Amino acid sequence: PAHADIKTGYLSIIMDPGEVPLEEQCEYLSSDASQWEFPRERLHL
Repeated sequence: PAHADIKTGYLSIIMDPGEVPLEEQCEYLSSDASQWEFPRERLHL
């Protein structure tokens, strides 16, 4: 379906470290701070 193509294209843009550094990509990811098991500051990629 076309919906799957859109999603695949979106993910390829986000997960391409050649275009955007991984550290910056983390800012684009949606998250719920109440569900984190450890502080975001301790997460190193």
